[in-house]
Amino acid sequence: MKTAWMLTTFLFLAACSGFESKSPAPASYVLTGPTLPTAPVAATVDLKVLQPGAPTALAGSRVASRWPGGRVDYFADVRWAGSLGEVVQAALVDSLADTGAVRSVMADPARLRATHLLAVEITAFEADYTAGSVPMVRVAMSFSLATSGEGRPLAHLRVRAEQRAEENTLSAVMRAMDASFREAADEGLRAMLGQLPGAAASVN
Repeated sequence: MKTAWMLTTFLFLAACSGFESKSPAPASYVLTGPTLPTAPVAATVDLKVLQPGAPTALAGSRVASRWPGGRVDYFADVRWAGSLGEVVQAALVDSLADTGAVRSVMADPARLRATHLLAVEITAFEADYTAGSVPMVRVAMSFSLATSGEGRPLAHLRVRAEQRAEENTLSAVMRAMDASFREAADEGLRAMLGQLPGAAASVN
């Protein structure tokens, strides 16, 4: 079942950005993975999605923003629904499961034996305020596919996407984050699926 990005409560004021609101409240977010074309099942492929890594500034559950001078800050009273790596991993697993491209897809750690491993590294995932009061959301990730047993590399791709928020409110910023993630993940997953047996003709 596709993970839908959801907002459990709205927060329109962040300590670091001055959102136009007087009602701060806790909020929790997940991400929407891309909708990929349904592909024929690759009967020999069991794919394990490793938990994505991230720089220390992004690795936790806080939602990051970047400010002039290279300063990184975090929105107040708002969190990812888990670490950023966990939230990204869940969205990717759901998207891959929905394609039907592989016999099985699982998150790490999983006890089932995998034939292939998908590793993702998050290098940017932030609202950038360096160019003005309405931020540009930037997401960048690297995708690497390898066989599980001998660890033979099959594919590697760096992807990035950005989108300016419609306005300086948390809901608008998070919509832009979700859209940027979905765009970057779509490119990365299509490229990785294209290297799996039986999937290449159906995902490009």
